[in-house]
Amino acid sequence: MDEGDRRGHHPSPAELDRFLLGEMSPRQAAPVLAHLIHGCTECQRKLEPLASVMLGAPSQLPEPSSELSGNEYDFPLFKAFASARRYASAQAVEGRRATAAPALKEAVAPRPPALEADATERDWARCEWLIERCRALRYTDPESMVLTARLAVTLSERLSPRSSGRAALIDLQAYALAELGNSQRIVDDFATAEDTLSAAVDRAGRGTGDPRLLAYLMDLTASLYTDQRRYDEALRLRDAVYAIYAKTGDRHLEGSALISKGFSLINALRAEEGIPFLTQGLAMIDAARDPRLVMTGVLNLIWSLVECGKANQARSLFRLSQAFFSAQIERIDALKCVWLEGRIAAALGEEERAEQLFHEALASYEEVGLPAYVALVSIDLAILYLRAGRNAEIAPLIEGTIGAFRSFGFQREVIGTLLVVHEALKKSQLTEALLRTAGAEILSSQRYKERILA
Repeated sequence: MDEGDRRGHHPSPAELDRFLLGEMSPRQAAPVLAHLIHGCTECQRKLEPLASVMLGAPSQLPEPSSELSGNEYDFPLFKAFASARRYASAQAVEGRRATAAPALKEAVAPRPPALEADATERDWARCEWLIERCRALRYTDPESMVLTARLAVTLSERLSPRSSGRAALIDLQAYALAELGNSQRIVDDFATAEDTLSAAVDRAGRGTGDPRLLAYLMDLTASLYTDQRRYDEALRLRDAVYAIYAKTGDRHLEGSALISKGFSLINALRAEEGIPFLTQGLAMIDAARDPRLVMTGVLNLIWSLVECGKANQARSLFRLSQAFFSAQIERIDALKCVWLEGRIAAALGEEERAEQLFHEALASYEEVGLPAYVALVSIDLAILYLRAGRNAEIAPLIEGTIGAFRSFGFQREVIGTLLVVHEALKKSQLTEALLRTAGAEILSSQRYKERILA
């Protein structure tokens, strides 16, 4: 398609397939993307069942506060992925230009009295930088995130108020404490995380009263409650966060709150309820502000569609997500995609393809030392074997997984679940329902670092 074809002519079925499969160059894909974003209903029908998943307006969601023109929900994932891809490219260029980050010790170094006024502004900026750095480290280096958050807290406590006043400084201190609490959650120190987040809430109560700060603290606390399996408390907080963001008129934060509620529902094994929240949230967010959220939301949506028996929609969405994230996706996320593709194939009755993908994912997870993933993929593989009457192959699979967990010396609850499966197999009482229950139990028991859907 050339520039003049974007609106007047439709991509051929072959072009749509190549676009979804990521087989087009950026130059070839651009006019197809522009045509789809324009809202062509005929091409939307060709891309069914994806459109039926992404264009449906979930009736049980609260009404967004702003009026919609009708075009905002036309293929929201195309828009989100395009924005995320542009953002990732820009970040890669910026990363190549960036100099080495300033030493963290310098951020808290004492300063001569004569430079105190300028030092306050510089230290304030450094504290804000440390807080942002915490968020960047969240997915790549949790231990460094904890250290950086501690430095942010230390620096914030040494700051003097600037022209914006003491209340603004207290808000900054609350944000620093929030990042420290969140980092402690991520490294599984839940008790300390709860104490730190409570301290952040107390500190914020003496600040400006900014509702966005309160919503942020509630959102982080909801994530902690989700990790602790306190799902009812987490969901109540998610609703409160959405209500605050709806009043601020920030559409991206509203969408983020809906996606977060979807995450909590999925972790509570209520995937069908989570789908509408993910769908509408993805339609509302600005991917350039949080491209990782787009990818995580899509992975959760694919997972949920498979769980709810909508494997055809899951495959369509999987192909679309592959096309846009193949260049930027990190290794662990790439392994998740292999596993998810296997689950889709299994749900569609493509046993040979599913088995091949499960073995590939299993080998990779063993290589990188993630036993929880090994256990979950092993459960999926055991279901395939059970359906095919290959029961003799299940025992060594489960025994090998138990051995992997024992070698790491943790998560006895997972070992216990696998032993129940093994015992049922020995007694010829193993069923697909038991295997699925075991998989759900293992999934819900995972801490942040091994959370499959994080």
